[in-house]
Amino acid sequence: MKRDLRAIPFFSVMPDDVLDAIAQRLQREHYHKDAVIFSEDDPGDCMYIIETGQVKIVSEKGGRERIYSYLGPGNFFGETALLLGEKRSATVRVVLDTELLVLRKQDLEDLLQQHPGVAIAMTRELGRRLVRTTQKPEEHEEFNLVAVFGTATPTLARYLAELTGEQVCLLDLGGLANVTLGQESLRRKNVALDQPGNALTAEQLAERLGQLVEQYYWVLLAVAPYETPLTLKATELADVTVLLGVELPWIKDVLSKRLWRAKPDDASLRRLARRIAQRQVGLALSSGNARGFAHIGVLKVLEEAGVPIDLLAATSAGAIFGAMYAVGRTIADMTTFAVNVQRQYNFRTGFRYWDFQIPPRSGLIRGNMVLKYLAQWVKDRTFDQASIPLYIVATDLISGEEIVFDRGPIAEAMRASMSVIGVFEPAHVAGRFLIDGGSVNPVPTQLLADHGANIILASNVIPSLEDRIHRRELKREGRVPNVIGIVMGAMEIMESEIIKTRLGPVDVLIQPEIARFGTLEYDKAWELIRCGEEAAREQLANIQRLLTPHPRKPLQM
Repeated sequence: MKRDLRAIPFFSVMPDDVLDAIAQRLQREHYHKDAVIFSEDDPGDCMYIIETGQVKIVSEKGGRERIYSYLGPGNFFGETALLLGEKRSATVRVVLDTELLVLRKQDLEDLLQQHPGVAIAMTRELGRRLVRTTQKPEEHEEFNLVAVFGTATPTLARYLAELTGEQVCLLDLGGLANVTLGQESLRRKNVALDQPGNALTAEQLAERLGQLVEQYYWVLLAVAPYETPLTLKATELADVTVLLGVELPWIKDVLSKRLWRAKPDDASLRRLARRIAQRQVGLALSSGNARGFAHIGVLKVLEEAGVPIDLLAATSAGAIFGAMYAVGRTIADMTTFAVNVQRQYNFRTGFRYWDFQIPPRSGLIRGNMVLKYLAQWVKDRTFDQASIPLYIVATDLISGEEIVFDRGPIAEAMRASMSVIGVFEPAHVAGRFLIDGGSVNPVPTQLLADHGANIILASNVIPSLEDRIHRRELKREGRVPNVIGIVMGAMEIMESEIIKTRLGPVDVLIQPEIARFGTLEYDKAWELIRCGEEAAREQLANIQRLLTPHPRKPLQM
């Protein structure tokens, strides 16, 4: 044990007699993944040294886990409460099967009395940790160990290294048996290949991974698609298990935590890499009626700049273009849709798109014809068939609840989300009467955060009250708007006020200069699209800064 302690930086400079005294008092304890070593407010009766494995220091107060740090071999914890005689200030949970060396309170007191130099060394270490803790932001849960089934695992490793700027270790646990590997090519792509062959057993895997996580920030385990002790141990120790274009009926019976699925195509693998690295990009598209055409310009610029979109959340007009984009419609397709809207919304030339109710009941227009038209533009797809995960907001007319569509026919959700009260009959879906989603959530950024987006962009085409006042000064026409214009204007005012209190987390807010355009100016499609382009270009530098790789050092304290 003395030799093992000498390998730990904290103990490496201590005299032999001190190390001998420490080694005699230490006891070994083993903990499995997810075990709690101690909890917040527990008495501080011992300290721990990590021999192998990994733990995370967390706070679980308030029902939310906040991660302070990850600790690997050579680190120690629990000493502060022990030295000061206080309760534990945090919870320690095992990330990777861990071997700990434990020093009890009485043993430490005897050690400090016999060897005062230990107290000085511990004081220096505590000071160093205090500085680092005050400078380091709160960490989020990491997916550093990923068990992957599928022959596209090396490609995923390359994309993860490219995305993060960090070296990725690809540990072959039999999953690369039928894969042709160019080791030199992988090395140039910042991927290190580790192939222990048949020598590695399930019992040895935890120790091997403990060594690798100290050297590499990311470790992908290429696992053979068979139910073996090594396979089961790999999925047990991994933070997440991924199936790349394969289905394994047995895995659901043995896996008790995260299981992700992804297609092995290029776009899906890059999106998966962003999900693993917690660099998923979400885009929220606001309501806004005719002004929603500006979203097309925003999408155009983001696409041209290579900004990935991993999740889409949208309301009303935003739902129209968000849905089209999610099912693979091109910018040219959406532009065609927009420039044709004037003719189709005209009560004389576009009559076949309107099913009027005379006399009006719960709305001037039933909306059945519009539903059929929208279904064509989203290729009759369901949410499960979308290329990009999509969330569409509507409002329950009776309860006032926010209703989020993420399954079923996409066109049905679009029709519900754009149902302006008084104009469209409320959409009747699953026993609910639904109206325009802008009534509750005109810019649904919180939805993106709730579904895993780490970088949140928003395109907002709802003018503020100040913008509306300025527009009034520019357009002193003296004409009273028609009934539909009044309804749309009232909705817009309400939405602009909701945004002040309801706008969720957002990293970059794109706000096209569209206040000079009216709610129903569908004939201004080209101008509105250009406004979206201009606003998105102004924010490109900020967006690209968020996407730039920021390599981190391996997890060591």
